[in-house]
Amino acid sequence: MKQISILGAGRSAGFLISYLGNCANREGWKLRVCDKDFMRLKASFEISSHTELSIVDLSVPSELSRIVSDSFLVVSVLPPILHVEVAKICLVYGVHLFTASYTSAQMLSLDAEATAKGLLFMNELGLDPGIDHLSASRLFDKAQSEGLDVVEFESHCGGLVSEDSCGNNPWKYKFTWNPSNVVLAGQGDSCIWKENGNIKRLDAQRVFAESRKISVPGLGIFDVYANRNSLTYQELYGLNNAKTLLRGTLRRENYCKAWSVLIDWGFANSKDCVPPQVNTRKEWFQWLTGAKNFSQWTIQLLRDNPHLDNIIGHLHYLELDSSSAGESISGLNSARILENILLDKWQLQANDIDEVVMVHKLVLRDLNGKPKQWYSVLRVLGEGGDRTAMAKTVGFPLAMGVETFLMGELTDRGVMVPFDKSWYRPILDKLALQKIVFEEHFS
Repeated sequence: MKQISILGAGRSAGFLISYLGNCANREGWKLRVCDKDFMRLKASFEISSHTELSIVDLSVPSELSRIVSDSFLVVSVLPPILHVEVAKICLVYGVHLFTASYTSAQMLSLDAEATAKGLLFMNELGLDPGIDHLSASRLFDKAQSEGLDVVEFESHCGGLVSEDSCGNNPWKYKFTWNPSNVVLAGQGDSCIWKENGNIKRLDAQRVFAESRKISVPGLGIFDVYANRNSLTYQELYGLNNAKTLLRGTLRRENYCKAWSVLIDWGFANSKDCVPPQVNTRKEWFQWLTGAKNFSQWTIQLLRDNPHLDNIIGHLHYLELDSSSAGESISGLNSARILENILLDKWQLQANDIDEVVMVHKLVLRDLNGKPKQWYSVLRVLGEGGDRTAMAKTVGFPLAMGVETFLMGELTDRGVMVPFDKSWYRPILDKLALQKIVFEEHFS
């Protein structure tokens, strides 16, 4: 009897746990879910009586080792920084590992040992990365079968909120994922991509200021900003000859322009704590802007940048200069203060419906040199509560990958990502049964 252990039962794990629970019941596997608390999980998902919910402090190395040691396969939905630690324990005990996170250099360094021990460490099997790889690989194979060369490829994804759930929020955005990751976007390594045959490199802090627009068929216009190093996937996608390769993140129109202002003025700075004499949010605002209040800052902004007139409402909505009784920001950096503001302003309510949008844009050339344009669009809506579109599109592919592997259909070993037809065909077929389907648009 195969023991599957899921590490973590957070916001993105509900559909993963539910789906694998059904698989375990059907196939006679054992499923154990490990975390400190299961209240949120139980509030939104019906958990099979055959699924073991084990209260475990996974931050304790001995407890983590204990759980991994008697497992056949581990699914880690812990913070990405912990995946390598889990992987090393899996190597010790001979356990397969699945995650939805990007493949780090440290994870890649374990490839030879995992292969030698006959273990599969599958990464990037969630939404983005994950469904993007599966669906893009299918498009590339389809293009090749029709004798079409991929000249340009763009792939963009966004975890959003349906516009009906945004009310008077001009950002048209709420948190459906890790809030810290949203606030710290634009503070990592440079973003790299290829465009019209040229390699582009942009400092992460400039990605919002230099965002672009994309018209998504059937859904309208979105902002898109460059995401990480797109060239990482050039060879894996078989696009060495493509002139354009860009992976990006989608936001509602004008989000990027407004967020760029916050970055430029230091509101998202995570490096430096506020000075000791700054104790309230109003004092923090005055310290960053040099203005007495929001109105004075607005006058200054528009005097220097008249084109910002359509995002003043975005900034006003956050009430950056508003203090509350008893608050203290002592010892915090600006990013943390801003995150606390946004946790209130962008909180996803129980009846809110989140939305995942993914779009692939391809420019193709046929044997006669005639260009063709191809859009592949995915839109998934949540159901409210923790039954979010984000949880669906992260949890389902991860669970379906585990199911496919355990059914004996795949023999891959080592550190991998899901590009091959042996992965994308069964998982995309299973996703279609959950109404997670791309619509194709040709021109």
